[in-house]
Amino acid sequence: MKDIKVILLTAGISKRLWPLQDKHFIQFLGKPLIYHSLLQLQRFGFRDFILVINKENKTKFENIKIFFQNIKIEIIEQNEIPGMVGAVLSAKKQIAGNKVLIVGPSDIYEDIIFTSFSSLLRCDPDGIISGKQMKQYFPGAYLKIKKGNIVSITEKPKEEEIPSNVVSFVFDYFNNADSLISTLENFKKNKEDGFEKALDSLVKKGAILKLLNYNGYWGFIKYPWHILAATDYFLGKIQKTKYGREVIISPKSVVSGNVYLEDGVRVLENAKIIGPSYIGKGTIVGNGALIRESMVGDYNVLGFGTEIARSYIGNNCWFHSNYVGDSVIADNVAIGAGSVLANFRLDEKVIKSRISNEFLDTGKIKLGAAIGENVRIGVNVSIMPGVKIGRDCFLGAGVVLDKDLPDDKYCALKSGQYTVKDNLNGHKNSRREKQRASLRF
Repeated sequence: MKDIKVILLTAGISKRLWPLQDKHFIQFLGKPLIYHSLLQLQRFGFRDFILVINKENKTKFENIKIFFQNIKIEIIEQNEIPGMVGAVLSAKKQIAGNKVLIVGPSDIYEDIIFTSFSSLLRCDPDGIISGKQMKQYFPGAYLKIKKGNIVSITEKPKEEEIPSNVVSFVFDYFNNADSLISTLENFKKNKEDGFEKALDSLVKKGAILKLLNYNGYWGFIKYPWHILAATDYFLGKIQKTKYGREVIISPKSVVSGNVYLEDGVRVLENAKIIGPSYIGKGTIVGNGALIRESMVGDYNVLGFGTEIARSYIGNNCWFHSNYVGDSVIADNVAIGAGSVLANFRLDEKVIKSRISNEFLDTGKIKLGAAIGENVRIGVNVSIMPGVKIGRDCFLGAGVVLDKDLPDDKYCALKSGQYTVKDNLNGHKNSRREKQRASLRF
């Protein structure tokens, strides 16, 4: 594996993930997703990495290098050519004449993929394309296979025209990057499916591309609710209860199942934590709070009577007597007493979410809110299932929110009428930072 260069495609801006930002830096078990991807590749012997990034996330990726001292990580900004074609061509000088593995680091897969990969390498093929058999239609690239080789690649065919039930994902190997580069050069103008068409062209020219038929878990983060599935996957890695340093647990509280409590966590009287759950460092689980199958970040205050169920909570968030079900909450969010994030329609139908002016079926019967950074929510606010709240928003007391709220908005209820206007105050400073000096862990 040491002689294979690995390109990680990390330049995307995650538009469809709104109100959450850069999926590569969403934290699971206390570390960003890109960290988990690099660590997994490192464990299986890869040592030479190229991260194709954009200008906005360059500093974050530079900081990631601190965690990996024994491998080579080169960071390259993507050129003006969009999509995967542009990402790979941005690194053509680095990969020319080399073996290359192209990875989508926001895809999550089990270690067994590397066992299959090593086995196929012994055949010395021109390339290896990874695919997974899907039980239902998936809007991706479908592979036609004959005797273990790729015959054709079709991007997003109509459901009635799919050539097989095998969908490819980005874990693609090429024995010599030169043929890939020259082919990609012919598909620069294909913004949406240029990479897939280039691979199909390679096959038509006679390249032997083997199928890596992957049957393990495949997770991906495209829309906000996908974070919940990824949370379940990482929580499943907690195989036993583990406590960090200076953890304080009241003898009148209950911790059951596989629970990971980081350094400085405090669990107060009559609180209950049911695993699998992860609680980040410095977080306070208040009196009578109930945490069920959730991932909670650092320095949160889960105040009296709060229930967090099957949810993802970022860092520096505050709660008090709230219900949060099947929701995704970013950093620095404060929710007033009595406010509820509903997760279940009264008619029990599948919850839909508005993405780019159309409603998408989430496939979920239970789905709460997705809330961006720096949001303040007043007392007794009700947020309906599947609603998204943008960054830097302010919701006044008593609001019943049943539609998405864009970034930087102020929403209040006055005289029975809602007022929505720009939020000019901002709440980027963490309440935790202001009060941390007065708290002892």
